[in-house]
Amino acid sequence: MFPRAERLADPAFFSECQQYQDWIFAQLPVSAEVIHGLLFNKTTQQVFCSCPFQPKPCVHALAFEQLVLQQPSAVFSAVEQVPNWVEELRKGGIPTRLITGTPSRETQQQKRHLERLERAERGFQDLELWLFDTLRRGLATAVSEDPDFYKNIASRLADASMRGLSRNFRLLETIPQDHPDWAGQTLAVLADAALALQAFRVREQLPEALISDLESVIGIALKKEAVLAEGEQITDHWAVTGAREEQVEAQLRLRRTWLLGAKSNRFALLLEYIHGHGATFLPGFEPGAILEGLLVFYPSAWPQRALAPESPAVLPARIKKLPGFDLLDEMTLAYAAALGKQPWLTQFPIVLNDMLVYRENKHFRICDQADKSIPLITTEAVGWSLLALGGGQPLTVFGEWMGDALQVMSAVAEERFVRF
Repeated sequence: MFPRAERLADPAFFSECQQYQDWIFAQLPVSAEVIHGLLFNKTTQQVFCSCPFQPKPCVHALAFEQLVLQQPSAVFSAVEQVPNWVEELRKGGIPTRLITGTPSRETQQQKRHLERLERAERGFQDLELWLFDTLRRGLATAVSEDPDFYKNIASRLADASMRGLSRNFRLLETIPQDHPDWAGQTLAVLADAALALQAFRVREQLPEALISDLESVIGIALKKEAVLAEGEQITDHWAVTGAREEQVEAQLRLRRTWLLGAKSNRFALLLEYIHGHGATFLPGFEPGAILEGLLVFYPSAWPQRALAPESPAVLPARIKKLPGFDLLDEMTLAYAAALGKQPWLTQFPIVLNDMLVYRENKHFRICDQADKSIPLITTEAVGWSLLALGGGQPLTVFGEWMGDALQVMSAVAEERFVRF
């Protein structure tokens, strides 16, 4: 019995529970427009469900079977004839009479999302057991006892088509155990995985946008055609505020490019991947440039990632100033609001104005006009370049807020834009 089926085996979830001879049937309301029909034969122990999810028996059927076996027969009211949908389901058909209305476009999209998520159920079961075992043994003990500790769970998640979570666990293998922040980085990955597990358990109650975020976290990729069809479209003048390249894996490189809309005041993230040694990214979207064109955002509870259907026009103007936060407290409140909507945010783009750069204990920090400060994630060379650019005066800094420090990507001082 799957854990979720055990939790679903509750009379509160089912309606119209009735019995005809050896057949017991009920309805499972999923939304205002869709209801699943369940059917169980006490003699043959056969169980049927009208939902489209595969493989069969699905979690709804297993839950209904468990419910019937747990309840006395008197609980199910006897009837003298069965509804037509029961006959259709018993004969192997998929009844349509349970649908109470024409599904909306949003309902159809959510149905497709849930169907994709159902395929990951086995992977989430493995993940749940692995997390419980890890916490029971203690993280440090578990890792030291098993050299393939992360590789095992990463392989199982990959087999369940959960490539996003699988990659996160594989990358944990590259963090040395004597790294000063080994525990923090490791627990952050485990926490995101546990949050994804909890979200999967209540997926049918999640907003459509958050289901898209859950898919992205576990590694279910949304095709470009679907993004263009479903995503929010914004035409604007876009300032290219920064770009950063990273080696994700041995054969995989990633480039993140951030754009800020002049009218929408929305950040957009363009992601590009290249495979193999010696491969290079295509030119375009140069930091400091201002572009004009259409961007289409991936569905999300906090939309950031976007596509450019066509190459935007490059305007002759360059970045001379950027709108942003004047106080760090304002930035942290905005970050908290974003996390409240999309809890798996890994980067939060921010522009900070009138910030003073300084060096303290061999590390670089920035300070606002209220004397609040945050650390910078930057190389020694970039840190000194920021100090020189400001010349002891406040300047504008753009970067990715990681929750506890700012990864600097560019700065503006006296209308001069500098990328890092």
